[in-house]
Amino acid sequence: MRSISKGAQPQDLIRWRADNAAVPQNLVYGAGGFPGEAVRQSLLAEQLHLCAYTMRQLKTAEQCQTDGLDTRASCHIEHLLPQCRKVSGEDIEYKNMVACYPPSQTHVACEFGAHAKADFDPDTGGFVSPLSPNAQAHFKFDERGGLHGSTADGVSTIRVLNLNHPALVNDRAAVVKGALQPRGKKLTAQAARRLAQQVLRPDAQQRLPAYCVAIALTALQHADREERRANRTKKVGA
Repeated sequence: MRSISKGAQPQDLIRWRADNAAVPQNLVYGAGGFPGEAVRQSLLAEQLHLCAYTMRQLKTAEQCQTDGLDTRASCHIEHLLPQCRKVSGEDIEYKNMVACYPPSQTHVACEFGAHAKADFDPDTGGFVSPLSPNAQAHFKFDERGGLHGSTADGVSTIRVLNLNHPALVNDRAAVVKGALQPRGKKLTAQAARRLAQQVLRPDAQQRLPAYCVAIALTALQHADREERRANRTKKVGA
């Protein structure tokens, strides 16, 4: 999981609220006129096109438009505090929304992330919000694609979101291996430390690579191991 810095809500959402202020029954998520496209585009931009829970890369609005689609083909709007709470206004609070995999326009079964969370209420405890400023500190990754909790909340969050589902583990393992062993050759410690910094910087399209936090953390672990190995070799040769 990567910490998300929440930005200002889109102007279309502000206008929709104002236009329906006199008719509060219309101020419901998904009601007629709800600016879903504007909200999704705003969420994608502030999340640098990564799923809030899984860190899978999500299509940009431009990529969707090239295919003649809107951003429902990229993600769906996830409510951190579930709509089943029935708290008035909570379902249309921008701070309660994040963009998540899978896309709205998909028939693919998904057993992890937002779908696994379902109606779980984070207010009951045992959940790390991606809006937490130190969300990454609750988790550790290994080069086999595994995700481990470094705190009790991290352990619980992995279980709630099913973040060690085989599909995610396999994806993370492939991405990490490709990053740490480009063209089949292991990175040097120096190159791994450089990668750990670069992979957390968005590209020209303001996208981060899938599982960037996993790559960064495993790259640092790899660098530590390579440096220890080099130091042992020096001592033996001394």
